[in-house]
Amino acid sequence: MSKYPISFWSTVSMQNMVPDTPDMWKDLGITLAMSPHYNAEDKDAVLALLDRSDELGIRVIMRDYRTHWRTLTKLGEEGYAAVFREALEDYGNHPAVYGFFTGDEPSADESKNAFKALRIQGELAPHLTAYINLLPWFSWIAPRIGASSLSEYLDRVVREGKPKLLSYDCYAQMQTEFDGLDAYFENLKEYYLAFKRHGIPFMNIALSCGHYRYRCPTKNDLQWQLGTSVAHGAGAVAWYMIQLTGMHDNYREPPINQLGERTQTFTDLSEVNRLFHNYCGDIVSELTIDTCYHVGKAYGGMPLFEPFGNVLEVESNDDVPLIFSRFFDKQGQVYYMICCNSPVETTYVSIKLKTGFTLLRCDYGNRFRTVSVHTDPIGEKDVQRGQTAGLWVSPGQIILLKEEQ
Repeated sequence: MSKYPISFWSTVSMQNMVPDTPDMWKDLGITLAMSPHYNAEDKDAVLALLDRSDELGIRVIMRDYRTHWRTLTKLGEEGYAAVFREALEDYGNHPAVYGFFTGDEPSADESKNAFKALRIQGELAPHLTAYINLLPWFSWIAPRIGASSLSEYLDRVVREGKPKLLSYDCYAQMQTEFDGLDAYFENLKEYYLAFKRHGIPFMNIALSCGHYRYRCPTKNDLQWQLGTSVAHGAGAVAWYMIQLTGMHDNYREPPINQLGERTQTFTDLSEVNRLFHNYCGDIVSELTIDTCYHVGKAYGGMPLFEPFGNVLEVESNDDVPLIFSRFFDKQGQVYYMICCNSPVETTYVSIKLKTGFTLLRCDYGNRFRTVSVHTDPIGEKDVQRGQTAGLWVSPGQIILLKEEQ
């Protein structure tokens, strides 16, 4: 994709869509949509939806009734391949189509067929990206997914399913009764390491709708979830969910409510998504993560920062935690990303480089300029012009830097 993929989880049908749905996606900053559920009789409406999405530059994951792994369980591999070819004939060559939905969170007894379906889609439609969403990892979940560790599980998905994209959802970071940060970051860590092993990008599905014991995310929470995902090398971010169509337990305050109205969450999420695109999304979509550290406090087994490459020091005032990552572009140019790893606190960050190296800062419009702030306004650090960069960051904010010699 030419634009950084920001997506969402869809549970609506064609009949429950709000008017001008692709335009709503555009307003929300979505670049990779998930289609509504549809049936054979909806084909004309689906094609119209795809046409408008293409006009707006939005790609679409198709929630086709024929392509779920349970169809393979029912019909066998040959039967599944036959109905998948039918779906391909209907929609597979439309320029807006990104790929077809294969299923969500297969358990241990379902995973064999789920990964077969994923592989068949890849073989029959190499120009598309088959999409499956996987379970998040928790210490108690090993029997349910059939693996003793997340790394073992992801290696199996890659080996058997041959995916082009790995995807999972984790909302523990929005739990109110316990600290779910370690679980959230352990998942990010293992998907980041899986990308390092296999070169397959991953999507983190973050929370935009309060439910169960998950709190309703604030604007800072939304920015923090996006920022922490990107800083760990996520190749895509999605939101659960953006529209409610009825009563679903205690689901509340989604971007679009049951009346079809845009809520404050819509306004907040739209700004978070679109500011990211405008700030650095085009550049980030062309970068590959190399190294990721936590600064001040490490979560989920991530390593604490230590000097590497040309970076001698990364510090935060008041010990507010940070994420600090190194990326490369296709030409080997070095980039760094800072993320304030707090959804509530602001901090001042100083980065000290080896003599002879300096930093450019990404500005809005996906362009770089010289870092203008070289002094610590609080007066706590001895900074040196041209060697130390000083930057303020807000909760969850990311700053993209480029190294110059």
